[in-house]
Amino acid sequence: MYVKIDLFEQNNYSTLWFFDSGGCAVYLVENSGGSLHKDSIRAIRYRASGKLFVSAGDDKLVKIWSTESWRCISTICSEKRVTSVAISNDGSYVCFADKFGVVDVDVEGFDGNQVFADKKAAPMLSHYCSIITSLVNVFPKKPLDGAHEIQSFALGHTEFVSCLAFVCTQEFPQGFLVSGSGDSTVRLWDISSGSLLDTCDIREKAGPLEFKGIEEECCAAVTDLCTIPDSTLVAVAVQSLQGIILLRCDLSAQTLQGPQLVN
Repeated sequence: MYVKIDLFEQNNYSTLWFFDSGGCAVYLVENSGGSLHKDSIRAIRYRASGKLFVSAGDDKLVKIWSTESWRCISTICSEKRVTSVAISNDGSYVCFADKFGVVDVDVEGFDGNQVFADKKAAPMLSHYCSIITSLVNVFPKKPLDGAHEIQSFALGHTEFVSCLAFVCTQEFPQGFLVSGSGDSTVRLWDISSGSLLDTCDIREKAGPLEFKGIEEECCAAVTDLCTIPDSTLVAVAVQSLQGIILLRCDLSAQTLQGPQLVN
């Protein structure tokens, strides 16, 4: 089971490093006829089943990897630098967005074994002229027809929204959306109505946090969220914080509980 991903800069290029639970490195093989990433990697995402992995970044390449062989089975070319990616639960769609608010979708139906030639994806949402920082895997029934309707607006954050994730269980299969922001909060949403259900202020509830010699007021932005399928646990990464904050969602009460700081 592969549990750790490291991204670092070497010779001005980003490199993906995978390590198994025993700490042994796993080496990636480019099998789609293209090249490895040549610039900073900005987005990574696993498919829910764990069989596919996607990486993308400033080189305008979206690379799809099989986690069974750790080979690149497809390279998709983007017109702009990619900022975020998502994979549908069934693996039929790979979606990615860029700094100009354009969302593209590829519908090859990857099974983790077949290798595809380099290609371009079809646009699904365009011309918003705003950076899309995070995508979640809720797709239209016919993504090639585009996304013509806005289901809801989730309004409440006072700074940029940096990350999104779903919390789903067998009792609540539709789940709820959690979001992190530069305003130092994690918020819980009903995505169908856009209703704000609960807010967790990281600085207020976590107490004095141990930042690396930087003023707390300017460095408590939430940078990433991670959830586990069929679990109510949310791991929260905060800028300059030496550790991870854990929250738990009470889906019946529709509240966020915690937080707990893990160093």
